[in-house]
Amino acid sequence: MKKEEVMELEGKDISIDPLYFNECFVMNIMKKSIETGNPAKFRVFRGGKNPEGVLKHFDSTIWTDEISRKYDFAYDCVPGCEYYLVSLLPYSTHLFIEFCNGRRDVMLHFAEILGRVDHQGLATLLGNSLFQGHLNTENSKNFTVRNGVEQELCGVLGGSENNWDRESHPVQRKLMFGERGIEIPSRQPTVHSSEDTITDDGMTEVPEAVIDDVDDEELDEDVSRVKVETDRAFFNHMLLVRPAAVPINPAHAMDKDDLPLNNGTFVNKNISDRRELLFGDKLHKYLKSQGKKSLIELMKEAVEESGTDGALSDVWNDVTSLLHRKTVTGRDDVTTTANLLEDACKYLQSVFSEHMQTVVERNLEVAERGGIPGTRGLVNAFLKVGTEEPFQPEDDSIDGMPTWQVTYHCVRAGDMHAAAETLNRLKSFPQCATLVASLNHISKHKKLDAELKKKLKVEWRHNVGHTKDKYKRALYAALLGGLESAALADTLENWIWFKLYPLHVDPQLTPLLFQEVQKAVSIDYGEQYFMSNGKTDFQYYFTALWLSGQFERAIYLLHECGQRVDSVHVAVLAHKLGYLRMSQKSTDEMLVVDQSDATKCYLNLARLIVSYTKNFELIDVPRSLDYWFLLKGITTPTGSDVFEMAVSRSVYLTSQSDAILGKLTPDGRREKGLIDEYLDDPSEVICRVATDTELTGEWDQAVGLYLLAGKATNAAKLLASEISETLRADNKEKIAELVHVAEQFKSVQRGCQASEYATLSLLVDLAVLFDHCRNDEAETAYGISSQLRLIPTEPDQVTVIVNEFHMVPQKIREVLPDTCLHLMKCLVDHCIRQSTTQSNRGANSANTSMFSSSNRYVKQEGIFVFQQ
Repeated sequence: MKKEEVMELEGKDISIDPLYFNECFVMNIMKKSIETGNPAKFRVFRGGKNPEGVLKHFDSTIWTDEISRKYDFAYDCVPGCEYYLVSLLPYSTHLFIEFCNGRRDVMLHFAEILGRVDHQGLATLLGNSLFQGHLNTENSKNFTVRNGVEQELCGVLGGSENNWDRESHPVQRKLMFGERGIEIPSRQPTVHSSEDTITDDGMTEVPEAVIDDVDDEELDEDVSRVKVETDRAFFNHMLLVRPAAVPINPAHAMDKDDLPLNNGTFVNKNISDRRELLFGDKLHKYLKSQGKKSLIELMKEAVEESGTDGALSDVWNDVTSLLHRKTVTGRDDVTTTANLLEDACKYLQSVFSEHMQTVVERNLEVAERGGIPGTRGLVNAFLKVGTEEPFQPEDDSIDGMPTWQVTYHCVRAGDMHAAAETLNRLKSFPQCATLVASLNHISKHKKLDAELKKKLKVEWRHNVGHTKDKYKRALYAALLGGLESAALADTLENWIWFKLYPLHVDPQLTPLLFQEVQKAVSIDYGEQYFMSNGKTDFQYYFTALWLSGQFERAIYLLHECGQRVDSVHVAVLAHKLGYLRMSQKSTDEMLVVDQSDATKCYLNLARLIVSYTKNFELIDVPRSLDYWFLLKGITTPTGSDVFEMAVSRSVYLTSQSDAILGKLTPDGRREKGLIDEYLDDPSEVICRVATDTELTGEWDQAVGLYLLAGKATNAAKLLASEISETLRADNKEKIAELVHVAEQFKSVQRGCQASEYATLSLLVDLAVLFDHCRNDEAETAYGISSQLRLIPTEPDQVTVIVNEFHMVPQKIREVLPDTCLHLMKCLVDHCIRQSTTQSNRGANSANTSMFSSSNRYVKQEGIFVFQQ
């Protein structure tokens, strides 16, 4: 679009800011825009020079027609100008910048932000008096965070235009844009030194900051409300990761028919992915059993029942071969590494045995295995098929087969005892005596002796020049490692086995040796080697990563290749068994590489699970809760527990608090909800939801949730606060509703503190008093006031009530001024009406009430009392 067209759209989807691109200020503007959703599409920053400071803080790409088509944004590019696509995470996805004759237009593009921004409650926050203090009546309805910030900085940004153009005044520039960027004035008083004033040559005196009277309690409430909105938007910000594995479909609202049935099952007609449901059902069974059922076996059942085959079947074979027991020690402990090596070698050896068995079964006539059992018979039959290339054998033969060839295949199949049987014929060959002794030692002790290994190295250096038998050389390579074994490392499985087996039999295994193998897989070769044909070859790279113990990279690979169901459940399995390295911050990228060790990575499980559940969080709440429960203990940037925050957000978005949290019966008992499947005592989670609900202004629902959590005192405090505030606002309809809820609360509450209960009861009485005052029922109102003993009606009551004032609760004190006004107005109006009525009758009553016209007010000791 042309610049003129951009201007015409201002105020709708596009906003234009005539200010300079200061990186500190603009980053804050980006963040605020995302939180509020304003504007919806583009933000344009115009004006200024010195573009060198703009791009250095971002990742930039020169704007091309291809990029323009990709983002469907046709800008009227002028020849000779420079245009860039700029990225800045996590605040935005893309920026569009134009450099033209020292001017630049910066467009912040919001169209690709994934998920929804939970800013519904932000309108309540912005309506607070703290935020409305600087707004006039005309524009208060259209107030936004952006407008508020711009008004605060109006003077600074207005003066910046001339300062940047005046090259002769560097001091002004420094004052305007310091090293810390633009600073918004604090509400705290600041002391200005003489250096803060400027002369007429461009220097002006800085006025004293206007300090607002801020209620600390109100300010704390605003801070808490902002934290709640931040937590609710946390799930959406978690999705700002590139590239997305799969497009995320918009969530649909939950129907009543989709609620859980009495037997705890959940039927959702909107879910069509059978594999997704099967894996979710197995995870639910695991959580419901509180970890008593084997998650490994449940995942195997899901793989089998879902008909998983092909590459994904091989993936799960790789996974279950290593993850079949919990870690006894830490993930990076030598014991854990040794167990992983043992399991990986066993798996590769079983795969090799299955390969030989398959070849023999396909060539039974040639193999002539007969009924010979055991590994030796299988190896002999496999070698008879003749699938191997011709080679030059050395050192005798056995059963017509080269001895070293048979020995190698027995070792490769993992049967060291069968290999030892073939070595008996080689004891008379002194040039390979140490190799034979080493293989015999491993068959008995599973590890190579340290002294034998030293001798084996010497023997290899002696034989390396004249040994031609590739199987004999391969056995040296299998025991010593690092040797040339390319002749037999012809498949991925063989290559990995030659990397891992020397570590498995090494008597002095160290983490450094294992890191060298990991480095060869992920760094030296990496994705460009294993996936040279594209993401369709992900299974080869996954196998190499997984068997070399790089679980985090392997899981991330599945996610990036679009296998989101498998990536999530592999991660869950690794996490539950203690093999997954977790990132320290829930806001980290999905895969975090250790700066000191490139082979060590950390997976952001929270980001992975959140991106997975985003597609069904509103249409399948029970299944979403299963996955969110796995994140219990992980905290958001504000310090909140992710699981508690997720439950609160789900209640907020779906309004299904009864189904999720349970509900109260008429006699005050709590019926269980979905949350009870995860926690024996869910009161803390329910209390968190109640607190968040209270902060968003839904006081009636919050009261019920506090009662549901067994926090009757909190409910009483909330009701007292609402009644106090409503009485001062004189909202008749809401007061009636609050009194009704308060009466219900008093009938079902259990365990409420006596002081809070008394405060609430007193406020209810005051609400009744207010109602009588509005209805001009003066005698009744006066009687209630006398019983409450909050306002003195006789001179001798003044001292007593004043002395007892310190015992009056704060919420009652806040209402007393309005109580006095309502009561006095009611009494005065009554006296006036009574006086008028008696005047019309032309005579006074002999027996006057205390409200008769014969009464007169007399000022005594600072108050007005009646005197007859």
